[in-house]
Amino acid sequence: MKNIGDEFINGTRYPNFSTVDMILRVPEPPRELPIPEGSEVIRLPNPKRIKVPDKSVRNVIEEWEPVGYLARSTITQKELSYLLWCSQGYRNMINEKIEVRSIPSSKFRNPLETYFVAGEVEDLPTGLYRFIPSTHSIVPIKVGSDLPFALGTASMSFIIPRAAVTFLWVGIPYRSVWAMGDRGYRCALIEAGHACQALIMSAGAMEFQVYPLDLFNDEKVAQLAELDQENQWPLYIAAVGKIDREWGFGGGPPVY
Repeated sequence: MKNIGDEFINGTRYPNFSTVDMILRVPEPPRELPIPEGSEVIRLPNPKRIKVPDKSVRNVIEEWEPVGYLARSTITQKELSYLLWCSQGYRNMINEKIEVRSIPSSKFRNPLETYFVAGEVEDLPTGLYRFIPSTHSIVPIKVGSDLPFALGTASMSFIIPRAAVTFLWVGIPYRSVWAMGDRGYRCALIEAGHACQALIMSAGAMEFQVYPLDLFNDEKVAQLAELDQENQWPLYIAAVGKIDREWGFGGGPPVY
């Protein structure tokens, strides 16, 4: 009987670089998904001008806890802008081929796309959006008040419909595979973890809690986000909101 874990680890070991597409001069894949023609592009507030509470890393880590419940809350566009920048935003361009973002990326390949469902975002209709790091803007994918519930159903989570915003990180593995062969598949998975941890830390500094979720129906989430399921993989979900401290640990009733 085959062991899928062993197959994955063995199949993604350190590559023979002479065989990777970059060395074979296969054209480089786009660093961002294209914006559909005719789409509205919404510029976000400059994250470097957003005042963030002076809170220590230690306090943020000590205050994070497994969330069992989210109270109804809202998030401003400035706060959303800052969270997007911290978890996947541009820091600077070293040259036309190398971009430094707010999280580590092996060989600067950045194989993630950030989507989010706006539940209660100030001055933003409820819906699904995609973040465009190069211009620090967002593009609506679909708008509708049922989308938080649809994502909650696909994720089998009653927390998501109550979240102010829910992040969805989508892997585009070929961006990394192009440069590192099959080792690139590991990179996409690892970097989703980097992005979520950055979100936890930045959200915690603004008194938000984050509920990470990696157990969901892949097909339903991919359909909801209108992904190309062969080349675009939903990897990780994180709901962001406030908790009611009166509930004590976890901010609410336990999650089963």
